Amino acid sequence: MLTHITDYNHLMPVLSKQTRSDSGIADNIPIVDLRGATPSSNTGSNLQSSIIQSLSNKNVVFRHKGVDTLVRSIPTMVLYDDKGLEIFDQITYVEDYYLTEAEIDVLRSHAEECVSKIVQDGSVLVELGCGSMRKTKYILSAIERQKKRNVTYYAVDLSESSLRESLGPLTLAFSTINFVGLLGCYEDSIQYIRDTIPSSTPKTYLWLGSSIGNLNRTEAAAFLRHICDDGMQIGDTFLCGIDRRNEPQKIALAYNDTKGVTREFILNGLDHVNAIFGAHVFDRSAFEYVSIYNQVEGRHEAYYRSLKQQAIGLRDNSASNFTVNLEEGELINVEYSYKYAREEVDELVEQARFYNVGKWTDAKEMYDLHLFQKPPFFFEQHVLDAPLVPTTLEWEELWKAWDTVTLTMIPSSAHHLRPIALRHPYIFYLGHIPAFLDIQLTRALNTNFTPPEHYPRIFERGIDPDMDDPTICHPHSEVPNEWPPVEEIHAYKERVRERLRGLLQKIEKGEKLDKRVLRVIWMCYEHEAMHLETLLYMLVQAPTTLPPLHFLSPIISTSASHKPKQPARMLSFTEPDTIQTGIYDPESQDKDDSTPLPSVFGWDNEKPVRSYSVKPFEIQNRMVTTAEWIEFLDSMDWAEDLIPASWGIAEPVNPDRPIYCTKTPFGLIPTDRTPHYPVAVSNDQALKYANIKGMRLPTEVELRYLRLKEMSTHKLRGNYGFRSWVAKGVEEGQDGPVIGDLWEWTGTLFDRSEEDGYIKSEVYPGYSSDFFDGKHNILLGGSWATVPRIAERESFVNWYQRGYPYVFAGFRLARSL
Repeated sequence: MLTHITDYNHLMPVLSKQTRSDSGIADNIPIVDLRGATPSSNTGSNLQSSIIQSLSNKNVVFRHKGVDTLVRSIPTMVLYDDKGLEIFDQITYVEDYYLTEAEIDVLRSHAEECVSKIVQDGSVLVELGCGSMRKTKYILSAIERQKKRNVTYYAVDLSESSLRESLGPLTLAFSTINFVGLLGCYEDSIQYIRDTIPSSTPKTYLWLGSSIGNLNRTEAAAFLRHICDDGMQIGDTFLCGIDRRNEPQKIALAYNDTKGVTREFILNGLDHVNAIFGAHVFDRSAFEYVSIYNQVEGRHEAYYRSLKQQAIGLRDNSASNFTVNLEEGELINVEYSYKYAREEVDELVEQARFYNVGKWTDAKEMYDLHLFQKPPFFFEQHVLDAPLVPTTLEWEELWKAWDTVTLTMIPSSAHHLRPIALRHPYIFYLGHIPAFLDIQLTRALNTNFTPPEHYPRIFERGIDPDMDDPTICHPHSEVPNEWPPVEEIHAYKERVRERLRGLLQKIEKGEKLDKRVLRVIWMCYEHEAMHLETLLYMLVQAPTTLPPLHFLSPIISTSASHKPKQPARMLSFTEPDTIQTGIYDPESQDKDDSTPLPSVFGWDNEKPVRSYSVKPFEIQNRMVTTAEWIEFLDSMDWAEDLIPASWGIAEPVNPDRPIYCTKTPFGLIPTDRTPHYPVAVSNDQALKYANIKGMRLPTEVELRYLRLKEMSTHKLRGNYGFRSWVAKGVEEGQDGPVIGDLWEWTGTLFDRSEEDGYIKSEVYPGYSSDFFDGKHNILLGGSWATVPRIAERESFVNWYQRGYPYVFAGFRLARSL
């Protein structure tokens, strides 16, 4: 339950006249009064207007037995006068109201880890709607135990007396922490923090008690987006308590407890309305509390029910009179409390543009404390209807991602390292990305190269030698005796980016560019995005790699390792079928202005549109997990050639009992902590596993069929586009997504033929054809590091040598019927 937010606006803080007092420690707490600073603050006459407006109109949908009716409402704000806050504090001690104890359980178990992630020396913590702060003490205690210095805690509340009563004891108990009370609503406080706290100060907002549930899902996402945009700097964090969609009976009892405390809390709202209007507007004996859990919407609904036909008279500060006629049995909504499933939290984070660090969960797995962070870049998902050519905004986000990886993860002493012997050192990729873009623009525009003019000779194309015979390699750029200085390469990169910005501005102004130029801009975007992923799978192989700046390492759930492992479920497709895949995008029409632009650009191997027959088959509902791979290794006596390159061994190494870990951008994570994560392996390793299990890898057609079925019935979802920086897997018993976490190996050879309609690209002739060597297999989907434009395009094809062990790729099993 929460203090209802106001409209978003710019508020000027007003220092309370009661900031200081000599009457005791509680009166010595600094309190900043932010109330009523703007016309939209829900205080005084504005709250009167809100009550009159909501009572005068029936605009809230009430659904009963499948029938929708419109009912009146009263702002949730009326529940939170001083007495209401006092009663709500009593609710938090009622056993039926499980949320408080569940959140305390989370903090009791995980406050140390939480504080280690979110609090630095000099940090600011802002708790929205702090109440009695029973739960906050666990965080404050951890701050003191970890000896964090110069930390300031801001408590936000509507009640000055509550602020003083709560902050007074905390000031005595935690003498090393600075305490300030903010008297007002959320919006006032966000504005105050933004205007008074230096942008360089690390901040964390705390929104506990599942207060987010009082906003509908659209409002909740908008509020978080507002805080992210207007109240946070890159790297700042947001700790949010969210109740799950638990058993309906459990939720219903929590909001209509056997002791009747919640009933008194709700009915006190009518007394508060009387106080707001200074008149006996409502006779509370003429109303009863109605508690409903709407399982379809996933929310608890609180109503007043009129016990008789009655007229409610209202008079605002302007002396205008209003009358509301209520029928016997008529309902008035006063509060919603939304509950969240995992996918609803994912959608919330997506809309708010947060990076989801993860969650801590109570022992009964009913309630979660989620940690969100404002990231340096954000790739929007669901871009199937995106513009043909990536926009300036899309390019800027990609460049932020590239710079995060190249400027914050590679130590200055490591630019010449080759963590994968079959690849160039890092420094090649720093120059390759801008050089490839500049080369393609120069050819399409028939202009000059961006200086230095010799860069195209050394940076145009990298190496991908044959794993069986590394002397065999496709054509590539000359390798210099000495690579240019890193600073020179970065300066070159900025000049090339500026060149492209000029073209993007022309597009956005409506100027017409040649189709070939548009194709090149699209192609170079996806080329850079693919190399971003390449660079990351190289980086996780190197012990020198630094974690990405302003991205916290993921929270690893400990509960998953103690659960019984459920085998993957087989999805059966028993009827023969046909699918179409591919796109219509002939490059030959680029120079013909009389032909229209294609609806989508694609690489040469995605074309043309093809039809395939699908024979009956079964396929697993998720990828093979780390736990399953460990069982496989146990059965194979831990054969060296079956240990994934995506794993490392924790230091110090015990040769008799090594601790295997998954390699991540944040370092090694022990595999026993991530049993549900999908395992990343080579195609050869996956095939050996499949043979032992009496199954096989799915074909390209089968995996596409599964993906098309999923896309036809569900919204695209998954861990791609850097929603996480690890392959998280799915919760026990759930179906895995068809996109995200890891690419998925198929048993299909990468090959295209002229008989099949394949035409080699004019712009990038060797993109596909150089790898039709019988040694590469197709992968589909996308990993956590794949941008949405690629991951969501059904026709996109990836490929790697079957023995290549470094790519972010997993697999699931299939069999014919």
